[in-house]
Amino acid sequence: MYFRLLIMACLSTFASQASIASEYADFLRDLAGPYAHYRQSLMLTSNADNIDKATQSLSQFSIGWKGIVDKYAGDPPKPFATIPGYTDKIGRPLTVSQEAQALMAAGKVIEAHALLEEIRYLLWGMRVQAGINSVADKANDFHEAMEIILDHAAAAKNAEELAAVETRYGAWVAIKWEEHALATDLGSVRKEFDVALSDGRKTIADYRAVLRNGNLEAAKKMAGPIKNAYKKLWAIDPKIQK
Repeated sequence: MYFRLLIMACLSTFASQASIASEYADFLRDLAGPYAHYRQSLMLTSNADNIDKATQSLSQFSIGWKGIVDKYAGDPPKPFATIPGYTDKIGRPLTVSQEAQALMAAGKVIEAHALLEEIRYLLWGMRVQAGINSVADKANDFHEAMEIILDHAAAAKNAEELAAVETRYGAWVAIKWEEHALATDLGSVRKEFDVALSDGRKTIADYRAVLRNGNLEAAKKMAGPIKNAYKKLWAIDPKIQK
């Protein structure tokens, strides 16, 4: 009888623990609004020209993320339920947003942008810990490679140095672009994704050709199209159905 009661108690505990984990699909749907404001805030704070719009967008993100914290801090989505320090991590974007708003109020827009990047890495890290293979993080990964090749290209002083940038980094950037297709959450956005992937592939090929030819002026002009190709994929928002 004792062992029977013990087993029943254990099963009851397991059931209770399982019930506090919310569905990841529900979390994604709730996340869509606040994360759209975060994306917008990150783009608007990339320069000091859009401070009013950036301030408004960041305020909307803070309001939306407070809703995420209120709902999910004590009820983690199932993939996140075993992540150490989950509660602190899910609440951190709200603190970052508030600190970024203070920087913007002081006119420090670029500093606010750099601080907001922490949210990108925090959510990326959580998805990695949870074993989630998301197109958002493939885009994050490409972003890092893109920034490196663009920075080196901008620093090149002559045709030979520019061609050397392509030799060293060109294939890496192209591979990182193709890795977007390895994400497992593309089902609901396949048509949009395939167009963006194909367009970006051509843009990267054209950019690499410019680097190989050592055309410094053309390389500067093509930095914008490369960034735009990245932004199109980063903005794609897969929906996971139950």
